[in-house]
Amino acid sequence: MKKLMCVVIQKRHIPYIMVIVVMSLIIPTAAVAFMNETLQSRDRRALIGKTIVVDAGHGGVDGGATHGDLLEKHINLNIALRLREELLHHGATVTMTRDEDESLDDHKNNGNRHREDLKKRVQIIQSNEADLFISIHANYIVGKPSRLGPIVFHHDTSERSKELAAVIQQSLNTLHKYKEHNIVIKGTEASGRYYLLRNTSCPGVIVETGFLSNWLDRKLLQDEAHQQDIAVRIAEAVVLYYQSVE
Repeated sequence: MKKLMCVVIQKRHIPYIMVIVVMSLIIPTAAVAFMNETLQSRDRRALIGKTIVVDAGHGGVDGGATHGDLLEKHINLNIALRLREELLHHGATVTMTRDEDESLDDHKNNGNRHREDLKKRVQIIQSNEADLFISIHANYIVGKPSRLGPIVFHHDTSERSKELAAVIQQSLNTLHKYKEHNIVIKGTEASGRYYLLRNTSCPGVIVETGFLSNWLDRKLLQDEAHQQDIAVRIAEAVVLYYQSVE
């Protein structure tokens, strides 16, 4: 027959034992809290020293793509402003090409309004010596109403821009709202010789956030939660981009 062993705890030892028990509970919790705080602090510093220009496409008299009363320029600005806040959260210095509903041309009726607008955007990117830029747009395609989802464009001769576009594209492919509709987005980044991409010296991308020609994208691009998700995922992708190239 096995003998049972018991431990006799003297009354004077109880306070010490209670201290040990309490500390065993507190220390792991404090350690987790410290780790979370450290990660959040590191996250807030991820883009310190980086100057990023956020370009909200179109504006003012230029509404961009349209569908009924829905104007691309408003969607672009809403997402761009959210993106600015997310990048600031990560420690970046952020310059906007516009932060209100205005065009960037010289406002002279000389037939060159669109070109002047684009030149001004390039000037802002170049004069701020940006480390990279992100231009926010919404797409529209005639005759293909089923086409949906984001597409990220980069200049075909810029390897850094291609890397940036790839990581942003991968991030946007996992947007929550598409998952809620059981839609799998398999977008791939694409090259494009757009004016903004051709005439800037730093890495940069044009993010087409969805298709106004598609009923679901039209609905989602007006949804604040979806706009915020786009902004968060672009900012997180920028952090990943710098982690991979530096």
